[in-house]
Amino acid sequence: MRDTASLPLKRQGRRAWLAAAAIPTTVALGLSMAPVATAQSSLGSSSFSDGIRPSDPVERTPIDTEYPTVENLPAGVEVERVEWISDRRLAIFIKSAAMPDELVQVQMLLARDWHSSPDRNFPEVWALDGLRARDDESGWTIETNIEQFYADKNVNVILPVGGEASFYSDWQEPDNGTHYKWETFLMQELIPILDNGFRSNQQRAVFGLSMGGTAAMNLAQRYPSFFEFVGSFSGYLDTTSTGMPLAIEAAQADAGGYNSEAMWGPLGSQDWVDHDPKRGISELKDMTVYVSAGSGVDDFGDPESVATDVANSAGIGLEVLSRMTTSTFMSYAKAAGVEPISFFRPSGVHAWPYWQFEMTQAWPYIANAFGLSTEDRGADCTTEGAIAAAVSGQTTIGSCVNNEYPVGDDGMRQDFRNGTAYWSPDTGAHTLFGAINARYNALEGPAGWLGFPTSGELIAPDGVGRYVKFENGSIYWSPSTGAWEIPNDMIDSWGTAGFETGDLGYPTAGAASVNGGLVQQFQGGYVIRTPEDGVHWVRGLIGQKYGEMGTVNSELGFPTSNEYLISGGAFQRFENGNIYWSPSTGAHFIKYGAIFDAWGEADWEQGELGFPTADQTSIPAGGEVVEFENGTLSEINGSIEKS
Repeated sequence: MRDTASLPLKRQGRRAWLAAAAIPTTVALGLSMAPVATAQSSLGSSSFSDGIRPSDPVERTPIDTEYPTVENLPAGVEVERVEWISDRRLAIFIKSAAMPDELVQVQMLLARDWHSSPDRNFPEVWALDGLRARDDESGWTIETNIEQFYADKNVNVILPVGGEASFYSDWQEPDNGTHYKWETFLMQELIPILDNGFRSNQQRAVFGLSMGGTAAMNLAQRYPSFFEFVGSFSGYLDTTSTGMPLAIEAAQADAGGYNSEAMWGPLGSQDWVDHDPKRGISELKDMTVYVSAGSGVDDFGDPESVATDVANSAGIGLEVLSRMTTSTFMSYAKAAGVEPISFFRPSGVHAWPYWQFEMTQAWPYIANAFGLSTEDRGADCTTEGAIAAAVSGQTTIGSCVNNEYPVGDDGMRQDFRNGTAYWSPDTGAHTLFGAINARYNALEGPAGWLGFPTSGELIAPDGVGRYVKFENGSIYWSPSTGAWEIPNDMIDSWGTAGFETGDLGYPTAGAASVNGGLVQQFQGGYVIRTPEDGVHWVRGLIGQKYGEMGTVNSELGFPTSNEYLISGGAFQRFENGNIYWSPSTGAHFIKYGAIFDAWGEADWEQGELGFPTADQTSIPAGGEVVEFENGTLSEINGSIEKS
């Protein structure tokens, strides 16, 4: 083991990549392959090893929001959108030139002082997933407490999402419907995005579990000037010795039918050598290297064990394999004069509780590699005054991660592991958490148009949803719609239709600026503010028709009334016409003009013509026509014809 406190923060330049021939080790790796492969193929639903997919994540409602355009990116690369999952967790969706078939998602846990120090940049900790990486969320946030553990630390945690069985490599050929180019994406596309748009100070650490441990070593060795720290937790750090290519081939086939030769070519060929961590060890001389592996002994039930359940056979076998390859890696490191920080645990299997433990143990070495101050390594905070009173007895938002700091014109904010407290002289102190707090932060919190909260989270009258009141509006949430903000005047209009228990239901999007007004969609219609600050709702089948037409962008324009109930149906007025509805005819529009006036002279829908049965349309002869229940009105060359 070595002292990492005095390591330089940056290395000078980049060394050439090793491309030596593979040298078989004396470890009989092939002996362990058959039982491991058999165990993997008969796993069932347990989530205790990297041999299967992580368990389902906790249900969250990501919130789309606008994010400043990220400049100076490679051609064909752009940030398509950013979703706020919590007040300190983002999902970044990236259009990639390297992998253009679909958006690539990268999630980011924000540094502790991201909100309190908006002009500050932060180091990055990259956490790579295992063989069964999911496409919707990283196993690190599904299976570990990484979000809470890093909440009080001043680093941004970067979590690539997806890449099942990929080893985060550039594959030689497409396979299984995709052509992985993860190395190019991470190193040539993601880094510029983080540098230019997400406040990176360009210090980086990378670690991973199992497959991700192998990949972390590969990235650090192939790009040594980009990383201060590299860590492997139960990684496979020997890819070419006897039995290892076959082992990886079996694992990738079991993980989803992947062909290893599409990744690095024929087993044991040069690309395999170039991705063999033990062969690139000399590239790591100037960075902190951390490796760990368990023994394969199941210690569940031991009072000091971190295990949460009994190990399965795959978890035991895979950890034995990791232990053997990590030992080989260490032998090569000694020969090369590299001194990794190594932990060969007396027990432990291939399972998430052990990787969570290693994540916490690696942190001091990461902090040393970055040269972080004591203040940036963890929380040293207290709660005071009104905020202390507001959080007293609460368990939802957890412990503080910093002291309160100024926000808005005259208020204060304090961040906690699972939420936030806000205070101003006019509103008092209130605590927020979850999706509502995420949306509030996406809208710039107290500095945005909502102002400070005037309540904590309240239960909606339907007993299902939740809402928080702010100075200039509210944010409403339900499990099926997510969290969306509503300005006060639009809340008042929504209220005349019964709020969430009425026909409109909950909002399904934020209010959009259109043609000088605001349009907000709800489950059952719209609430619309006109340029003259009038507010009206449009609901039901009339709302559906209006939406199909393009709402305020349609030829009808803005609504000028709410819906009127009439004998046999309903109608609503707009700038340039009306929409009428009845159970037998449905909803149809008719524009103001000669046809509308002629219909009025016949007593509208209550007269002989009845309700319209089709929308007003143009006719080839030049003019307009509307069909009614009992006839048709046409306007041709300025004359009205009835038929």
